[in-house]
Amino acid sequence: MWLLLWACSGDPAPKGTSPDTDADTEAPPDTDAQLSVFYDTYGGRDSFPAHQVDALEALLYAQDALESGQADAARERVDAIFKQMPLSTNIWRDQVGHAGANIGDPVAYYGLRMLDQILELGDPSGAGTLRMTAVVAPCAEVTRPTLPSLEPETVSLDIAPEILADDAATLHTSTRLFRRWVQAITGGLEVELVVHELGGCTTVDYSDDGSVIVSYPDAQGMVSAVPAEVAATTDFWWVVAPSGVPGDGSGYDRHFITGGMGGFGAGLPLFLSDDAWFTRKPEHLGSGPYTTVELRAYQPQWFQHEFMHHLYRTWPEYGLEETGHQWFDRGTWPEDFEGTYEPDYYAESISKRLLDASPSLAEGLQAPEFADAGALGAASLVGAYARDPVQNDWHTVSVTLSGDALRWENAAGVSWSLEIRDDTLWAGADCPYGEQALSVEVDDSTVTALYFGGERYERAE
Repeated sequence: MWLLLWACSGDPAPKGTSPDTDADTEAPPDTDAQLSVFYDTYGGRDSFPAHQVDALEALLYAQDALESGQADAARERVDAIFKQMPLSTNIWRDQVGHAGANIGDPVAYYGLRMLDQILELGDPSGAGTLRMTAVVAPCAEVTRPTLPSLEPETVSLDIAPEILADDAATLHTSTRLFRRWVQAITGGLEVELVVHELGGCTTVDYSDDGSVIVSYPDAQGMVSAVPAEVAATTDFWWVVAPSGVPGDGSGYDRHFITGGMGGFGAGLPLFLSDDAWFTRKPEHLGSGPYTTVELRAYQPQWFQHEFMHHLYRTWPEYGLEETGHQWFDRGTWPEDFEGTYEPDYYAESISKRLLDASPSLAEGLQAPEFADAGALGAASLVGAYARDPVQNDWHTVSVTLSGDALRWENAAGVSWSLEIRDDTLWAGADCPYGEQALSVEVDDSTVTALYFGGERYERAE
């Protein structure tokens, strides 16, 4: 188990899951009504810059057309807005944040680029499924800073009721376009969202470096508490817990970070978030509660951003994130990339690199098959393994067996014990990274790889 970013539960016994829902079975949105609420909230439709109205409505109505099977109508709307407002031009950022609303920055641009790519790829379907499991903690013991002295306090908080209301409609709405886009870039793997509510509380803690406060839940504990039958079918993880940010975070002279991309188990993506991210705008993104329109316009931007971190680390051979967020510096872009904005970088990463990746996006995003180490036996684990790419001697490994003693030995001359406990393979207390579970990947009962520290070590043939 692992977390890439900064980054125990109170007896989080499993409680149950909601029924599976996906883009094909979710009720279509009433976009006219949603827009009416949105415009009324922010002073009326005429109060917005005309180009923002055009971009926002193109995004929402094109998405509606696509989901109702009218791809030609969706294509017409997307082409029309890009003709009116050409890709990568400055108009997309003109008057961003009008009246405290958050409909993306650049306005509606991420979603429109995602829709454009879906349509370019033919909106494929029928290739299978990916399971995205949202693990929701109903309550948490939250440690957070207080004003004026920034002294910590610990409070008991419940999850915001909006998160699970109406069969978790907020979570489905926030991921709907993102899931459709993943389906397209994987050649038709439909992303099913399953919401699992834990039976107990988690904990939320924070760190403060003087300029940034990072507040995360015990994501590892939350995911580990999910029943085995749910975990076995999960390809993407997502945790949602009560927020450690007081209010909207204003008044602290700090930037709060409560979301990101981590990893779990065999390198599976783990979206990190708090409930407030989907109920109200933090101070740097606007003001007030989110409307449904804002969730539809902004949240695909957030999910795509975090997901691209996972793609870039999973296919490092393309060098698309050799340094963190390198796309923020236009000078670091590949020479054949033509755009200006972050979503341009993402779109070109997919079309010019990752669609031709080996393994394919479809293969690389599906969780591999795992087996209980106890059922396989210690002898089946013996062999030579290597991380791909091999970047130092710690990435070339032999697993040996002497009597009953398993050991992990790397080419740097460092070794530690391995043992099978209750059918799980563990690194022993002498491991320099501490005790931790390893996952055993199999193909037809033959061990093909070991996952240590969230990284895959492939077995030599």
